[in-house]
Amino acid sequence: MDKVIILSQDFKYSNMITYDAGPGYAELMGWQYDYLNNIQLYSNSIIIIDNRISELECFKLQEYISQNKKYNFLLKIVDPYEEWCRNHHYYRFLFEIKNHQNVFFLSVYKPAELTKEINDLTDNTKMVFIPYAFKDTYKLKNSLSSRKKKIVFSGNLDPNVYPYRYDFLKKIKRNPLLWNKICLLKHPGYPDINQKLLHNVVGNKYIEFLSQFKFMFISPSRCGLEFLKYSECAYAQCVPIGKAPLSFSNKLQDCFINIDFSDFYKSINYIFSIPVSELQNITENYYYTFEQERNPELLNSQLDTFLEQVIA
Repeated sequence: MDKVIILSQDFKYSNMITYDAGPGYAELMGWQYDYLNNIQLYSNSIIIIDNRISELECFKLQEYISQNKKYNFLLKIVDPYEEWCRNHHYYRFLFEIKNHQNVFFLSVYKPAELTKEINDLTDNTKMVFIPYAFKDTYKLKNSLSSRKKKIVFSGNLDPNVYPYRYDFLKKIKRNPLLWNKICLLKHPGYPDINQKLLHNVVGNKYIEFLSQFKFMFISPSRCGLEFLKYSECAYAQCVPIGKAPLSFSNKLQDCFINIDFSDFYKSINYIFSIPVSELQNITENYYYTFEQERNPELLNSQLDTFLEQVIA
């Protein structure tokens, strides 16, 4: 099916630190993109709506959807968190249009909290889970043997949303014997929502930074979500440690080293005792499994199957 993702005219995608929306996301999925002012040009396509549209654009889009019942709209959703999203203009918009027959939802995460609520309110028939695509443009070659034997750690530390990250760092800080085993990269902030950019290790530079280390700590939020960090670990070809998301297949879980938080010190020391040859096998299996299970062609095929089922 022909697809186009419609982007905001108002939002500055160039300020984003990741490719979870906008042109970068469209490129990963292999989709054409255009802006809201040109939406009328795509009556023969599945119209996917980017989640960064402004509040004013939501009003315009709601009217357009109501007036064009023959067109099909797929609304992209990212964060599901109650405290962050309930009163956000985009989520209010989603709840208002959820029952339109020509409206469907694409969640990049397994439905949880608000996204699960939308899914439940629409009889679990209008939402599809399509994770972020894996498309390696970095092609890094440096082997694990030449890397620093440390765990690289980064990410937002809100304890309510990211409890595993918070607990990991707290346990590290409480044990001086573990201090030399990690490298902490502070979160750069979100300049796309007017926060100050604290450092420029983002985008390509972030992947290059990760590739200096043997291990990368990754964990889901309290909702068990598959963040971009899981694919960024594969791009950098680090050993993935921490906690796997709920959406991982058995094959992907087999490539992931889970940390036992109840016996933390022993768990970390075990990871550091694994021979480099075995670690190399883990990174290679993780990379190739991610490449197989998150490739854009497969994800688009899964999306097409959903659309064929729901669109008359």
